Amino acid sequence: MLRDPECCRSTIIGVALLAISLLFLPGRAAGAASPITYTIDLTHPDSHLVGVTMTVARARPETEIQFPAWNALYQMRDFVRDVEDLQAECSGAPLALTPVDVNTWKTGARPCAPLVAHYQVYANQPGVFSSELIPGHAYLNPAQLLFYIPRERGQPCAARFILPSDWKLATLLPGDGPEFTAPDYDSLADSPIEAGSFQLYSFNQSGGLYRIIVRGDPANYSSSRLLDSIQKITAAETALMRSHPCARYAFIFHFTEANDGGGMEHACGAVIGFPAPLIEAGWSGLEDTIAHEFFHLWNVKRIRPQGLEPVDYIHGNDTRDLWFSEGVTSTYSALVLLRAGLMSREEFYAHLAAAIQHLQGRPARHYQSVELSGMDAWLEKYPDYNRPERSISYYNKGELLGDLLDLEIRHASGNSHSLDDLMRRLNVDFAEHGKTFTDADLKMIIGSLGPPPVWVRSFFAGDVDGTEELDYQKYLSFAGLKLDVESSLTPDWGFEAAQDFDGTMRVATVEVSSDAARAGIETGDILVAADGQKLYVLPQRLEGVKPGQRVKLQVMRGSKNLTLKFSLGSRRETSYRIEEMADATPEEIALRNGWLTGRESSMAGGASGR
Repeated sequence: MLRDPECCRSTIIGVALLAISLLFLPGRAAGAASPITYTIDLTHPDSHLVGVTMTVARARPETEIQFPAWNALYQMRDFVRDVEDLQAECSGAPLALTPVDVNTWKTGARPCAPLVAHYQVYANQPGVFSSELIPGHAYLNPAQLLFYIPRERGQPCAARFILPSDWKLATLLPGDGPEFTAPDYDSLADSPIEAGSFQLYSFNQSGGLYRIIVRGDPANYSSSRLLDSIQKITAAETALMRSHPCARYAFIFHFTEANDGGGMEHACGAVIGFPAPLIEAGWSGLEDTIAHEFFHLWNVKRIRPQGLEPVDYIHGNDTRDLWFSEGVTSTYSALVLLRAGLMSREEFYAHLAAAIQHLQGRPARHYQSVELSGMDAWLEKYPDYNRPERSISYYNKGELLGDLLDLEIRHASGNSHSLDDLMRRLNVDFAEHGKTFTDADLKMIIGSLGPPPVWVRSFFAGDVDGTEELDYQKYLSFAGLKLDVESSLTPDWGFEAAQDFDGTMRVATVEVSSDAARAGIETGDILVAADGQKLYVLPQRLEGVKPGQRVKLQVMRGSKNLTLKFSLGSRRETSYRIEEMADATPEEIALRNGWLTGRESSMAGGASGR
């Protein structure tokens, strides 16, 4: 591990002097066409304006240029709202572009050699899902900055960055300069950029180079602990999948005071935001995010359901399979932490029990299937959609389905097959051949691993497409585990709130008879602090608060900063606990050990090591 970023300057893609070019990941064959080039000017950070020049060497008559309405995060965000001062030239002469719709412009009746478009993009939103240009720092998601030609998305691209003189630049992509190209727009759009000042660490593992780029105060985190966690997670997941698609992989971390946490996967890297004040106490949460995003290297980025291809930047894609793409990835984030030695069995059981409690606490589970939850992902930008009575989470229920599926496969196959085999089959049979999979493919592979056809049909009809209650005890008993149910009084804040992708927490609904309502809490209020402490999690997730406790809540309502005092109510909540059965059979213990360690074996010989 390296604490001094200057030691690794040769691995940084670009040194800030004047103009820097980037190479984007190899993808589909680009052919001999001249690349569409982008010059991206970051030299005016005070204005938050990114200057962009797009050059098309030869543009046909009536060429359309288009700006994405979304990318990666399943929310329509209308990126074009930040575009200003769009001007164009055709073969050196001024050209008036004709608006086609809010995202699209068209050239005239004659070809252009070249077509040049100049414009600026206002980039002033922090977080891994957005773009930001401020003094000393830039983080850019190219889909939020760059036009593309819809009919020529497969054409090669090149990008050149003009930086302030004292800035460095890094990206998730391989290469050391000076001239680089992208095979197509999709590869470019999937390649975020970090610029300004940051720390850089690196290590080699199993023949691959890992780079860790951190924006944050080194005093706020332990670099040695960070690298140790990453090394254990990456080693466990590559061993599980028995492959690694990238010779170089990069993590970009944002450890700042902002409440803009989250993670976003990319083709050979991930970007993770985690509030600096929560790092020490929330290290297990950081490790969980790292494990989740790294597993996306396979599941989502390469193991892709048919509905996600090709990416439709204007209308969005069919996301009904997010229970598998995101939910089963969450299954593995917990299993990998356990198998990597970063989580104990007791902690794993507690994590699984909490996931059960979360789903069982949402009445919407009775009428929104996990498949429909994925299809409705586009509604998550509305805080009131996230009410327990309105929706369930495809992350949450998908994670549970992944565990139940794993237990069923192991039980039906005598512990000789598992969910791991399903993931490896999808990787070998589909991802490595550039193919997407369908529900029929998924059902076929699951059936080949042991579960009988009637069970496979019932699982998809009742648990994926339907809203039947999950029979947790049935599947846990296969591993000699039991689910205990308890009831206790917990604090009731009197309102429901949801967190936006940028970290903003808003009140979604208020109970009219609650003390919070009488104190003046209103729907739409932005939650800022509780008892003088800045909120980084929803109030309902705060630890140490008790029913009847008097609290002081700071909220923003428009331009007003309000402090509201009220007493917490109480409500009875069902909680769950998972325990190992004292009378578990050797076969059940063998299956449990196989599940938790990732080993498959004959049940007859796997009873040791309880």
